[in-house]
Amino acid sequence: MGTSSIFDGPVKSLLPSDYDDIDDNYSPEDADSPEDNDEEKPQGTPYRWKDAKDAMTRYVKGTSSNRGKVMSRYVGASGGSRQLSRSSTSGKSAAINLGRVIQGFRENGVENTLQSLQIDFVGRSAKEVLSELVNVISGNADTKEDIAARGASGEAISELYNIVLENNEDIESLRKIDEPTFSKVIEVFMSEYIFRRVMSDLQSRFEKYESNPKEAVKKEQELKNYIKVKVELRMREMKPESKDYRSSSINKEMNKLFQTCFKAFEDYV
Repeated sequence: MGTSSIFDGPVKSLLPSDYDDIDDNYSPEDADSPEDNDEEKPQGTPYRWKDAKDAMTRYVKGTSSNRGKVMSRYVGASGGSRQLSRSSTSGKSAAINLGRVIQGFRENGVENTLQSLQIDFVGRSAKEVLSELVNVISGNADTKEDIAARGASGEAISELYNIVLENNEDIESLRKIDEPTFSKVIEVFMSEYIFRRVMSDLQSRFEKYESNPKEAVKKEQELKNYIKVKVELRMREMKPESKDYRSSSINKEMNKLFQTCFKAFEDYV
C-alpha cells in the first residue's frame, strides 16, 4: 500500500488538540535519555502524541526497528484500547456489514443476497459486482477513520474476489465459504483497518524522514505484517466466524473484538 493515495481529499480530524503542538524539528537523537527509558512504564500508559511520533520517527529513520513500541505508543496516545474501540465507529459498522454479507452468502446464496442488497449482477463480471459491495459495507469517507474503514473494506472484498478466482470465476462459490475462510476475511479487514488508522495519523513521519520510496514501502510492509500477526492471534481467541452478525448483541461483541485487537498492542512491554 502507498503512503498517501488512500488518504487523499478533505477529511475531518479525529486527533486531539495536543497533536499539532509537537515540535516537528525534534530529533530523537536530541533526547537526554536512552531510547528505551520509558519501557518501564506500566501497561496501558496514556502516552502523548509526542511519544507516538518519536517512536515512528525512529522506526522510519532506522535508528530503531521496534514496531511494538510504535504501536504501543500509538494506542496510548490515542487514549488506549478502549477509547480506540469507541472511536472506531465506521470500522465496527463496516465489520458488522461485512460479516452480514458473508453470512448471507453462506445461508441464502450469493444471488439472493445480492438481490436483497439491490446489486444488479446479471451480465456483469464478478469483479464488477463485488466492487459494489464496498459501498454496502462502508459509508461515506468524511473522516480519517471513515477512510480507514473503507480502505479495509476494499481489501476484504479483494479477499473474496480471490476466492472467486480460485473457483473459475464462479461468484456462487462464495456460498461455500467455510469458517476458517470467514475468519480470514474478517482478519484481513481488522489488520488493514488498524494499519490504515496508524498510517493516517503518523504517515507524516514517512514523508518527512524517508525520501526513498522503496524503503518506505518496505518499512510500511514490515509494520503491516507485525499488525497482521498480532491480529491473527487475537482472531483465534475471538472466533469472529462463529458470531451471528444479525443478533442484537453484535454491536457489543464487535466492540469487544476491536478492543481486544487494540489491546494486543497496548500490552506491549
